[in-house]
Amino acid sequence: MNWLTSRCAPLVALTALALAGCDEGTDLNVDLPDSAAISTEYTEYKDPLLDVATVRVSPVQTLKANQYLIGRLNDNIAGTTEARAYFNVITGSSNDSLPSKFTRPVLDSVVVIMGFDKVSGSTAVPASFDVFNLLAPLDERQAYNSGSTTATASAPLGTNLMSRLNRTAVVVTDTATRPVTTAVVPDQTIRLVLQRTAATAAPFSPAPAVSSSFSTNFYTALRGGTSFTQTQLNGLLNGLAIAPSAGYSSGILSFGRGLNSRLTFFFHDEGSTTAPKRWHSYSAFFGPVFSSAGAPSARDPRYYTQITTDFTGTQLSALSNPAQAVTATVLNGTSYLQEGVGLGTRVTFKGLEVLMNKPGLTVNRAELRVPVKPFSNALYPNPTAIYALEVDANNTPLQRLSNFLLTNRLVQADGQNQLGTFQPALGTLVDASSTQPYYNLVITNYLQAFLTDKLEGNPAALVLVPNISSTPTLGLNRAAIDANNISLRVYFSKQ
Repeated sequence: MNWLTSRCAPLVALTALALAGCDEGTDLNVDLPDSAAISTEYTEYKDPLLDVATVRVSPVQTLKANQYLIGRLNDNIAGTTEARAYFNVITGSSNDSLPSKFTRPVLDSVVVIMGFDKVSGSTAVPASFDVFNLLAPLDERQAYNSGSTTATASAPLGTNLMSRLNRTAVVVTDTATRPVTTAVVPDQTIRLVLQRTAATAAPFSPAPAVSSSFSTNFYTALRGGTSFTQTQLNGLLNGLAIAPSAGYSSGILSFGRGLNSRLTFFFHDEGSTTAPKRWHSYSAFFGPVFSSAGAPSARDPRYYTQITTDFTGTQLSALSNPAQAVTATVLNGTSYLQEGVGLGTRVTFKGLEVLMNKPGLTVNRAELRVPVKPFSNALYPNPTAIYALEVDANNTPLQRLSNFLLTNRLVQADGQNQLGTFQPALGTLVDASSTQPYYNLVITNYLQAFLTDKLEGNPAALVLVPNISSTPTLGLNRAAIDANNISLRVYFSKQ
């Protein structure tokens, strides 16, 4: 049943749900004339006039997001979530450390280095990843998102490459004191060793050798001249794909802009007469390389995250088909919305046509209140905000043409053209630190446009989602919504 079009809700429902109004207009942030006798009231629509369900909106946009994700995690709500990352690779900006500049350079190790900013899951279990060379670089004209399978990897460069997640480092906090003041801080860096010579002396022993024909061939090319160009790099490495190993399901890591991600070759010069030996390195970079330094993300080499979710064995198993929905009744009065995975809370309104049939009634403010169930975010924190996406009966986002491009239809902010696409309404988390926070999404202008048939076609429902295509961040934050208490509060005045 399309929302706002039902004729089955009698006027008595409005009366039963109305909370008598004695609020001052200024207290409600409404501008009321003071020359006429006007009363201000609000009506709060809840179940059964609101039908709530959990749906999955796919795909999620992940191309050149602020973060990329890698890992696998099981939980009793969403089942198994897996994230893989795909990258184009670029050469370093300096040739100072090319092996060819030294007398007798000897390769020591080849390491993939990435700085993570968050772990969803356990930090006690070391991460275990596989690294692949891409069959072809990511296409500059191809669209990539969480559901893409167009990037194909070749044989692995390394499998079951492990790195601890709970390392610490000692940093100097005050150089004015003697001795200097230091502090122990988390070392949030992943190091995946593709090649390593055996270490027989402290402090690195015992460390068995790790061989790699790819690394050997790459290092040979580095030694071949006084420069190393992007064309040479492309001939050796089309790009990188990094995925969780088959036996790893303890966490999903988020890698941001704190540390440039790189493939680094460490070597030393056997011809050096200085002691102790000095190690040198040369790196090829991937991920948000330039945006980490404040440049526009458009300059970054292409990268994206592929996210798959297996809902088998959970109450959300029906969402393997995005056209399906899981009602709040099945979920014991709960609905979900989650970043990355695409979970959203679908809200279908019924019986609001009574607002059109009330003579002398003016809608001053309309807001969706979406309460979060207390103590429900042990694994994932609540998203910071929500948006309202218009969908059809199959949960497919409706679209309109904007600047010659099809763009998803979103509820626009109050004061903006509701046929626009660039100013979406943002529902912020109110009382975020309390045990009963709620999202508040103002939809006054949108409701007025809907009631007057000015939306170029009405949606079947709204889906509340925590991220949209223009959202730069990528994560897995999830909110468990108190579906039975979602409400549409409509403030109105009548003369």
